[in-house]
Amino acid sequence: MQRLPRPLFVIICLALSSAAWGQPASTPDPRPNIVFAFADDWGRYASAYREANRPTINDVINTPVFDELSKNGVLFWDAHVSAPSCSPSRTAVLTGRHFFRNGSGSQLHNPWAGDPADDPVTQLESYHTLLEKAGYHTGVTYKTHVASHLFVGRDHHYNKAGNQVNTYSRQVAKGTTAVAREQIKQQLLEEVRDNFRSFLDAGKSGQPFCWYFSPTNPHRPWQRESAQAQWGINPDDLKGRMPAFMPDVPTIRQDMADYLGECMAFDAQVGVIVDELKRRGLFENTILVISGDHGAPGFPRGKTNLVNFGTQVPLVIHWPKGIASPGRRIDNPTSLVDLAPTYLEAVGLPVHPQMDGRSLYPILRCPDAKGITYLGNTHVLTGRERHHLHGRADNLPYPSRAIRTHNYLLIRNFKPDRWPQYPLPLRTNEKTDGDFDGGPTKAWFAEHQDDPAYAPLVQLAVGLRPPIELYDLIEDPDQMRNLADSPEHQAIKRQLSDRLMKELTDRGDPRVVGDGDGFDRPPYLTNRR
Repeated sequence: MQRLPRPLFVIICLALSSAAWGQPASTPDPRPNIVFAFADDWGRYASAYREANRPTINDVINTPVFDELSKNGVLFWDAHVSAPSCSPSRTAVLTGRHFFRNGSGSQLHNPWAGDPADDPVTQLESYHTLLEKAGYHTGVTYKTHVASHLFVGRDHHYNKAGNQVNTYSRQVAKGTTAVAREQIKQQLLEEVRDNFRSFLDAGKSGQPFCWYFSPTNPHRPWQRESAQAQWGINPDDLKGRMPAFMPDVPTIRQDMADYLGECMAFDAQVGVIVDELKRRGLFENTILVISGDHGAPGFPRGKTNLVNFGTQVPLVIHWPKGIASPGRRIDNPTSLVDLAPTYLEAVGLPVHPQMDGRSLYPILRCPDAKGITYLGNTHVLTGRERHHLHGRADNLPYPSRAIRTHNYLLIRNFKPDRWPQYPLPLRTNEKTDGDFDGGPTKAWFAEHQDDPAYAPLVQLAVGLRPPIELYDLIEDPDQMRNLADSPEHQAIKRQLSDRLMKELTDRGDPRVVGDGDGFDRPPYLTNRR
């Protein structure tokens, strides 16, 4: 993704939007509040993403809060994380900077063997620190998993009401009757409300605020077979709707249904936040953003993978006072590194020069639907280095980078001789080994890896990968056919590969500068597992 100069029509759009609200363009609005609801391991699953011409998993999930905000906000149809791994994704969102530029924040659990003073992440500002300096009341509730200074400090955490909501389905399962389960649900939602209230009450009267809400739903583990009892999701309704790389069998359908229930739990939590904002008269001038840090855990080609199932996430921006024409769907590729500059521009601050993201603010403010197409990105970058990789003797990362346009996805695997997930054969235990999270689906894959009927899907999920992968996203929405060797696709392969390598080189990616092995040795690599 590249930050491009804004053409003249962006300025026109901003002027038109101010005129449409009956305000002079030079009259600033009061600074908005910002609430970012960021789910853990939530891929692009919400009922707002149902497709009329193709059966998908989204046909089964029901997310009324997300859907309502989409109808009255801006829904991004093709949003992606910088890296499909927790810490790298979150650090990239906070800094507005591609994951590979964030030092210890570029890999899970922050392996860094050098002097901490030399760690690039210690030198970076986050949108939280910048807003704090600008007079905002800032805070975070539940999971962070990044360098603490990016949230100003640990005294900015607001979890006094508890954190049981992080084990939502397991808590609700303690209820032996439907009534008891409903009571537990309400108690968990009140925990969310009370934590939010404690944050709001800690600010000064009239002070704008920025809150980061990040429970661990729908991260594993969750309560097995909870989908039907807690959310009314029948696993059999997923039959015929699973992606092509996912075996459409009862065990995996049940696992996926339980995951969707966890996503619905997060949606219910956002509903509490919306309600509290409305109660306090803060809803109209609050930028409410909802998304997830990467794709589904413990399923093939999800978390840690660069195909859509791993990097594509839900994204909606809702701001009644600031969106010129609500109810829009943006099809252009969008990166979550675009959020930090968007927040800064929306509150009247300059976009920090460290940021790679491109502000979405002009899209929010432009009343001309046709102009939206020209304001969006033409491509985005994604990638990964080290995630867990437990059990590998070398403990080296699996380095990949990708560039995606509306039509194509090109992935470059820099070390195709390394195992991308976990060395075969897969083990039957359900612990979180390697980059394929443990659970019923992983256990099923291990048990069927020698079955001729499923061996190709096992290889696709965890086997060695070629140096280059190229997929037609329109004709092949599940990315099952690698076109890298197709004669008729050589031109687009060269074009995308050249563009990818130029951006990585221009931005100093340690994977391509020098000998290209910067992530394979200290300070990025340590012996800590």
